Amino acid sequence: MTYRGIPVEIHPCSDGDWRHDTIFFYNTKKIITKAEIHTIIQYLYDEGYIKDRRTKYMIADGNSYEI
Repeated sequence: MTYRGIPVEIHPCSDGDWRHDTIFFYNTKKIITKAEIHTIIQYLYDEGYIKDRRTKYMIADGNSYEI
């Protein structure tokens, strides 16, 4: 999926535990700010794509953050 021009992939774990799920953001043309990340995560949560806003995420350039 793409959210406001930022490609996003959600990889839920087969065990059903949200703590094992991962969201991938693909940095294409610009720097993704933490505010944008939080906005996208909130959207994914509100729409039911993820079970918890604390789901870990990774940015394609190799940086990893946990909320």
